[in-house]
Amino acid sequence: MVLASTPFHHIEYYAVHNVIVSQWYGACTSQEYRDTLLHFLHLMEEMKVPYAIADRRLLPPISLEDSRWTLQEFLKGFRKLPLKRFAFINSFDPAAEKQLQYFMNTSKVKPFPFEVAVFEDLTSAYEWLIKASEDNHFPAA
Repeated sequence: MVLASTPFHHIEYYAVHNVIVSQWYGACTSQEYRDTLLHFLHLMEEMKVPYAIADRRLLPPISLEDSRWTLQEFLKGFRKLPLKRFAFINSFDPAAEKQLQYFMNTSKVKPFPFEVAVFEDLTSAYEWLIKASEDNHFPAA
């Protein structure tokens, strides 16, 4: 089910596995970037999804100002989400990939309260989330 869509971003919900997938399609303004992330946070919080993916493959590098905002403001809400697992998919742009690495390394100082991993493709990320979902539905005897 499509939850939101713009020329630069798309959010879908997959009920069968209780997963939200956020996909960037390209560049946007600083305000659009921030509004999009806040909307994504709101949807995950409101729907109480345990699994989510941020597909950043087509997201170009963000400005230094937006990078600071992401680390200082976005992270506050992100850490409070009722998630079990969150998957990032790396950008094709090397500079944007370095920004994600910096974000992940900064987060190691204060770890996330849920599992986080970085992938190169959507299939691997989704399979990792499904594995967690299946493990939770079929506990070992």
